[in-house]
Amino acid sequence: MKRLFVILLAIVMVASLAACTGTSADPTEAEQQPEKEAIVGGWSIADSPAVSDEVKELVNKAAEKLDGAVYTPVAYVASQVVAGTNHLVLCTIDPLVPDSKATYALVTVYEDLQGNAEITNVYNSEAESLGNYQDPEATGTWKLTDPPVVTEDAKNALEKAVSSMTGTDYTPLALLGTQLVSGTNYCLLCELTPVTANPEPYYAIVTVYEDLQGNAEITDTYDFSTEE
Repeated sequence: MKRLFVILLAIVMVASLAACTGTSADPTEAEQQPEKEAIVGGWSIADSPAVSDEVKELVNKAAEKLDGAVYTPVAYVASQVVAGTNHLVLCTIDPLVPDSKATYALVTVYEDLQGNAEITNVYNSEAESLGNYQDPEATGTWKLTDPPVVTEDAKNALEKAVSSMTGTDYTPLALLGTQLVSGTNYCLLCELTPVTANPEPYYAIVTVYEDLQGNAEITDTYDFSTEE
């Protein structure tokens, strides 16, 4: 009887082991599972900097709650999925003050699930809007780019300008305008990424001058403040 009990116990253990083995996941298959394409809460750079009518309406709706300045969307930069959506938009801000000039700022517009909108952050810069320098009758005036899509000429000029620079990678996101002088000036919104182990990208307005011989250099850089 004792021997029979031992045999039965062995059979039960073998069956249990087989059952466990049958339900275990193949580690190779698990490693092959694709990762999620988007992480909720992370910022995603826009495929196009063109400002849609929907974004224009959101900025206008949110800006109505603020006094003292006119907000005009210029380029769509990035979005972030939260309980709703955050929209990062490059705007010109024109204070309603005599003799004031419009400047560029990065504006975060929060859109909730009901479609309500509010401005939650404003990152200012000292870069004046190119619209301040528009004069149709003047030679060499700035020509605004609408939509602000980066052209190959502007991209190539930036690449040449930074080719001898080290420590930071420049990615053009939007072309705000061009100016014909003895050569061409390009005004760009760029993402700058320090070449470090744990880089923290940031944004800047960058002006690139390309002369008639094709040489290029950065002539101005305006960062955005981290304060509202």
